[in-house]
Amino acid sequence: MDAVSNVAAPLLAGFAVAAIGVVAADSDQFRWPGAVLLCLTLAALLFVTCVQFGFHARRHLYSPADITAWWSEEEARERHDLLREEHATDFQYWESWRRRAYAAYTGGMVVLWMGVSLVLLPPTPGSSPDTVFRWAAAAVAAGAAVVEAVWSTYPSIKRRLQRRRLLRGNP
Repeated sequence: MDAVSNVAAPLLAGFAVAAIGVVAADSDQFRWPGAVLLCLTLAALLFVTCVQFGFHARRHLYSPADITAWWSEEEARERHDLLREEHATDFQYWESWRRRAYAAYTGGMVVLWMGVSLVLLPPTPGSSPDTVFRWAAAAVAAGAAVVEAVWSTYPSIKRRLQRRRLLRGNP
């Protein structure tokens, strides 16, 4: 979680913002510069959102050893039940913010790959020698967006389907 929200997402947000500058400066070099700019802007926004969600998640994550370090032995004994309940509640908050950060990161990756795919399209229809290769590269990037979306959503969809089968009595 820390690697995603503190390293990968800020790095990818910076890349998306830099790419926005390139596309905005030379928009005539791209087939659909408006669509590229929209995808890259959404990607940057989602990556920054991931960082923010990760920040909110991190403040709710701590261990029982941390609690012991924060409170004296006597205070911890007196407040044992309250501290346990508070820790459990904070862990639920962490899990909620973690899921949001993961969703923002995944969404950012999907939209970034879509933007890359649009960047790779040949700027004009024609028969340039590299047109086939540019279309192939754009297809690979679009495929990466699809794979990212499927790969990221598959585990949760699988869990939901398994729960549904169990509730219906069909294991």
